Formats: sequence, C-alpha cells, structure tokens
Amino acid sequence: MANDGSHAERTALLLASPRVRSAAAVRPDAVWPFAHAEPADLRALYHHCDGIELDDGVRIFGRGELHDVTSWLVLEKGLSWPDDLIVAGERRDIVIALDLDVRGVRAGGGVLEVGADDLGSFERVASGVLDYLLVRSGTAEDMAPPGEIEAKRAARTGDRDALERALLRPMYPGSERTVGALWLELGALHAVARDAERSLRAFEQSVAARLAVVGRGGRNAERVAAWTAAVHVARSRGAEAVAIECERRAR
Repeated sequence: MANDGSHAERTALLLASPRVRSAAAVRPDAVWPFAHAEPADLRALYHHCDGIELDDGVRIFGRGELHDVTSWLVLEKGLSWPDDLIVAGERRDIVIALDLDVRGVRAGGGVLEVGADDLGSFERVASGVLDYLLVRSGTAEDMAPPGEIEAKRAARTGDRDALERALLRPMYPGSERTVGALWLELGALHAVARDAERSLRAFEQSVAARLAVVGRGGRNAERVAAWTAAVHVARSRGAEAVAIECERRAR
C-alpha cells in the first residue's frame, strides 16, 4: 500500500501534467466532512489543491464541497446510498463516486463511475481518486488496480494466467455481467491453447456469473443462452470437443 510520501510524489506528478486544466488554491479552513477517515491519497491531493479539473472534463470537487454535493444528490434523487459512499466529482453526465467501504462489504470500494440518469449501476474504475486522475491524465498507472481493471487488461493482452488470477479477486457488486464476459474470454483463451479442462471451468464460471443476476423464472433461459455463447466461442477458436460438451450442457 502506498505511503504518504509516495502519495505526495504522485500528486506532484499529476499537478505537473499538461492535462490539468485548473487546480484550485488550497483552503486551510476546509476540513474532511465525514465521520469516516479521509483516504491518504485524497489528503495528499487536498494538501496541494482544493479540487482539480482535467482537460477531458473530469472535475474532482474541493474538500469543502463533498458533503453538500453528496447530500444534495442523495436527497434530490431519493438514493439509499450507504454513508461511506460519497460524490467525489463529475465528468460530463457521469458522477464520480468514492466508495470508502469501511465495513469491507463491497470488495474494498474504490472510485466508481455512474451515469447521472442511472445512479444505481456502478462501474469501478480505480482504486482511489489520485490513481483515477493519474490514469485519466495519462500520467501514471493505478498502483493497486481493482480486479475488474486487472482482468480487462489481461484479457486485452491475452494473458491467461493473469486473467484467471484477476477474476478470482473480489469484484464490485453489480459487475456480474462484465465478469461473466471476462470468464467467457478466458474460456476462449484456454480453448485456443487446447486446454479443454480449464476452458470448461472458465465457461462454468461465466455461466454462474450470468445466473447470479437473474431471477428464478429466467434462470433456465439464461443458462441455455450462456452455454450457447460458450459453444460459439469454443467453435470459433477451433475447439470442437469443448463446443460439443458446451452444447450438451446447454440442453
């Protein structure tokens, strides 16, 4: 885990980026407005500026704005957000939220993006606000990327072992569809490598992830659809034996 020194260094790196459009002056009178502890990376950021905006429209609010903005959104939209989920910023029609996950029930929390018109569908995009800004500005990588980010990165490079390790990490609630698609991709990679046993195990996990978000009435249709997707993927990779077994399981 990063220490205060490395957070300070990474904050300086961010502020030196040409992608930073503006950085508000530090407000010594602004205090952290929540009962839960302020994350170390945010503390380092607010030590150098009270809010920041990138040239792609990302804006992180000042420390003194966080409570009012969060309270307004929760009340205005009638949200049932837990008290450790706060609004940290915005990007066009996207709300940037910070999940502190102080009770350890949401896979460690992190930075989430959620559409302003669907404030219950979160996508975890970074481990913390500073890492989020560094990645968005193209300045540095996330030092501790969440499982979803690691898995997508491994899928892009075709690294089977890294993808499997990432998928075994805790995933943010609501990411089941994404996770199911990544398990499907892992099954495809194993199929290309002619590793039928691992391919079928990955396809099983893909089916399970899809079923996790379906009610009882739709489970059989979803199971068939998930296994049929595995059939197509295996066959497209030339793994006919795996495709036949997936067809059997789809019945």
